[in-house]
Amino acid sequence: MSLSPATKAFVYTVIVAELFAVTYFGGTWLLTGSIIPHKEETKVLVAGADAAQEASGVAVAAAPAFDRASYTPDVGRGEKISAKCKACHSFDNGGPNRVGPNQWGVYGGKFGHASGFNYSSAIMEKHTAGAVWDEAALDGFLEAPRTYLPGNKMQFNGIKDPAERADLIAWLKTLK
Repeated sequence: MSLSPATKAFVYTVIVAELFAVTYFGGTWLLTGSIIPHKEETKVLVAGADAAQEASGVAVAAAPAFDRASYTPDVGRGEKISAKCKACHSFDNGGPNRVGPNQWGVYGGKFGHASGFNYSSAIMEKHTAGAVWDEAALDGFLEAPRTYLPGNKMQFNGIKDPAERADLIAWLKTLK
């Protein structure tokens, strides 16, 4: 059975579209741990908007501040959250450095802990000063890497949810 040129073109188009979809969604899953790309919501601040809302008598409920002291981190959830990091980092004992350094033993280790990785000068300055990756340092870095340590090489925007960061740090503590 022979297919007409138009039918062959249609079949090839469908095959290419399916390959593109598999590549796109597979790549998205590998990089983010989710098939659907996540888009962070941004809040637009308008001058005087709060004053107008207060004058109208509408009560605005503020989000409660995250209380790390009363939060019990979930190590299992932290391991799942680490999927966001696995495109660039490995987490196995003796695992390879990738785009980013291996994270085994990062908690409690000095900045620049992974041997053989070409760290930025910002990380190496901290290393020379004897700084260690404790809970506060990891929390600040994971929230906004480029803001916390300007000049580092990490291109990740950070994990904005403090509970996710706490869970991830709890899991990183187990990698010893």
